[in-house]
Amino acid sequence: MPLHLARRKAKAQRATATPPPPLEPPDPLADLRARRGWVDCILRLELWRVLVRIRWPHGPRCPHCGEKDPQYLELIDPTYRDGLGRWQCRVCAEAGDPGEGGTFTPLTGTILDGMRVDIRTFWLIVEGFVEGKASVETAEEARVNRHTSDRLFRLLRAAIYQTRSTEPIALGPEDVVEGDEVYITAGLKGQAGGQVLDRPPRRRGLKRRGRGTWDSDKVPVFGLLRRDGEVRLFVLRNVQTETILPIVKQMVRQGARVYTDNYSIYHFLSQEGYQHATVNHNAGEYARGEVHCNTMECTWSWLRQMVRTYRGISKVYLPLYVAQFEFFYNRRHKNTWNRTLDLLAVVLQVDGKALQECVEGRHLAKVCPVAG
Repeated sequence: MPLHLARRKAKAQRATATPPPPLEPPDPLADLRARRGWVDCILRLELWRVLVRIRWPHGPRCPHCGEKDPQYLELIDPTYRDGLGRWQCRVCAEAGDPGEGGTFTPLTGTILDGMRVDIRTFWLIVEGFVEGKASVETAEEARVNRHTSDRLFRLLRAAIYQTRSTEPIALGPEDVVEGDEVYITAGLKGQAGGQVLDRPPRRRGLKRRGRGTWDSDKVPVFGLLRRDGEVRLFVLRNVQTETILPIVKQMVRQGARVYTDNYSIYHFLSQEGYQHATVNHNAGEYARGEVHCNTMECTWSWLRQMVRTYRGISKVYLPLYVAQFEFFYNRRHKNTWNRTLDLLAVVLQVDGKALQECVEGRHLAKVCPVAG
């Protein structure tokens, strides 16, 4: 082949050939991408400071004697655990009270007392709890054993349950309350609550006819919701008039408007001084003007979705999960960070030692007895 034709052919081949891929520049954020998110970008000292401010919004306080005068409280080790700090109470030290010579940390006496996980890992686990993730998924993201996240989840739920609000949600005729009940399929799982089953494995089979009860493993949950307000949820053994009457009287003041379906257990409301109206679901009526309980029924759909996340909840622990749902539902308009702050502000004020003993001794069911 002539030289000029060979050159022309080589030029054409170069023009049609696929160019080699360009070399990728090094990722300047590679070290950050290998981390666990925002928490690894913040100093441990700053994370501890946030937790300390939540625990002591008005300054340090001795958990042993209650002393809060700064002249009797001394920060003896500011570098303890990368910024958590250790204090000494001179009152306790001079009196010889327990507490390692009157020393304490912001975690002493809380559900986090004795916590060994890193502060960054702790924040990741709490964030997973606030976002409604399962403990296994949270453990994978935080790179800890699933038993670590599961234990903290149980402590958080128990603390929420103990601090749930008992204030009424409706105070007068201007308030509209919806009432309804739902049935959650939940039985006894293994030895939940320290209970020995003493029976062969259950075969649930076909659903039993009639309303659900605790004994039939269709656990009733009764709810009261004030429109544009908060919700109160209660796990019961049954839904009878005598069971829900004290709940309604505690949560709703007389004179308020209460809307329900036409289930007979609600017929007492008119006799007790409430403005009661119903919708007949059996006749296909779900709303009549402002009379409906659709908001409450929508809430049940969110509750069922939350329960499905945790796969097979024992009915012994169901009140804890319902309390968790209620807590975050009442803060649904807040972002994740503010809900996290609200959660920590609540759980850091309960008797942590008692809850830890319940969790370690598998007696958590004593924290959440079921009425009915």
